Amino acid sequence: MRKLKFGNIPWLIINTLHTAVFVSLSGWSIYLLKVVTDYGLNRQMDKVVETAQLMMLILLGSLVLDTIGTLLKSKYLEASLKQLKNHYIHRLMEQDITQLQKEQCNIYRSNLTNDFDRFEEKFLLNVLEIIHMSSRFLMSVVLVATVSIYLVAVAVVLLVIFMIITSKTNTPVQKSEAKKSESLQKYTDFVNETLNGFEIIKQHQLEDKRFRMFVEKATQVQKDNYSVDKNSTKVDGLNSFIQTSIIFTMIVSGILFARSAQASLGSLIMVATSFGNVIWPLQRFTPVITQMKGILKVLDDFDKNLDRPVIDRHIRVDRFENLTFDRCDLGYDDDQFVILQSVDLTIEKLEKVLIVGQSGAGKSTVLKTIRQSIRPKDGSVLLDGHDIFEIVPIDYYSLFTTVDQIGFIFNGTVLENVTMYQPMDEKHVRDALNQVGLSELDIHEPLRNNGANVSGGQRARLMLARALCLNSEVILCDEIFSSLEQSIAKSIEKDILSLNKTIINVSHIIFKDQLSLYDKIYIVDQGTIRQSHDLDEVWSRMILTEA
Repeated sequence: MRKLKFGNIPWLIINTLHTAVFVSLSGWSIYLLKVVTDYGLNRQMDKVVETAQLMMLILLGSLVLDTIGTLLKSKYLEASLKQLKNHYIHRLMEQDITQLQKEQCNIYRSNLTNDFDRFEEKFLLNVLEIIHMSSRFLMSVVLVATVSIYLVAVAVVLLVIFMIITSKTNTPVQKSEAKKSESLQKYTDFVNETLNGFEIIKQHQLEDKRFRMFVEKATQVQKDNYSVDKNSTKVDGLNSFIQTSIIFTMIVSGILFARSAQASLGSLIMVATSFGNVIWPLQRFTPVITQMKGILKVLDDFDKNLDRPVIDRHIRVDRFENLTFDRCDLGYDDDQFVILQSVDLTIEKLEKVLIVGQSGAGKSTVLKTIRQSIRPKDGSVLLDGHDIFEIVPIDYYSLFTTVDQIGFIFNGTVLENVTMYQPMDEKHVRDALNQVGLSELDIHEPLRNNGANVSGGQRARLMLARALCLNSEVILCDEIFSSLEQSIAKSIEKDILSLNKTIINVSHIIFKDQLSLYDKIYIVDQGTIRQSHDLDEVWSRMILTEA
């Protein structure tokens, strides 16, 4: 991201040219002030009037340019933020499907809101200010050079001194910015968590505890913000004292030097005005550069959050014949504990497979391994004889569609959600809806707020219709009956098992009279998984809902 830190270069160039013209007019007016003063002393009144008229035109031109400058600045900021955010989103979308983790979503959200706003305020705006300050400094150097080249050396020495001061004093501010970014992220995560879990918070009377936690995190953000301001103020105060002392000395020295060189009164006024114009750029130079260097830590965090290891997968697949777990020990990467040992199972094309077990037994571990969210600690998972972790991710994932109890629904029509915005014949979509029992839905009906205007049963069926339209070969069902009424859940299961697809249904809710519709049933229990051919055993080992 650092290569884009200066934002939109074309608009930056336009703003730079505008500033150069604007400051040049200002320098011209200062030079004319010297001229008009000398004309006045020489009593050349016709020249005074003529120069004064030119100065008025310059002032009017400066007013127009100042108005245009506001528009150009807003265009630069708009284009720069759009470019930076587009690049961020592009890199985010480029990530491998196996690398983009849900737990990172709050970090991405914080980057795209809080951190980009801070970057605009403390870097992009300061880029424009640096250009303005540099232009004024150069303009002043040119003006004093017309009196004496030695005064130019004085201005350059000032600049070098302030650059050294900047490099020595910006470290505390950088550290404070990093800490502030971290606390802002934690605060954002907490707010998102509270909003997502609001119903549970109310149900279990957790409001007071959450409020105390909110106050604690909000207070920490304010403390870290204060720390940034405090360190910046200390640095600014120290730098301002040093700079003002040096500049005052240089102004007095410059005027005395000009007088000793027998410069005119106009020249003395021009030198004093020019050095006065140097004061603002040099006083602002250190704090502005300090802010800019401090906020660059945000861009480093962007890169850190977006960077992922390069995965070299070269095996291409375009069909599903069988999926095999070969003596696998399953568990999470960051935990030495093995959840399931010696897992052996095979799923053939068009088979209907049920994986059952009590909550927490390890069913989801099998599903996460199939999705490649976790790797086996030992053994291999093979698709048509190929290790699934050596298959090109997009090839592998295109064979599967997951239907879970949540399922994400976009703000859009039924048609758009079923087709996932891909061009598709509407008759094909209606056929899919009919096949999953949603013939009553209008394909042009809008769905809002992640499907808040559809029932739980309709939501599950919409996910099935999506799987049919996207023509995935395998449908993974992840506890889709958990929050549904018994009659609805049973009806959906029957519809699923009638599809001409490979079905892998992971559930702790089953229906006795439909167990025979499955080709294979696996029981997850006591740290392993085994196939059962005894339907009565399957039924007896589960806490079931009688059909």
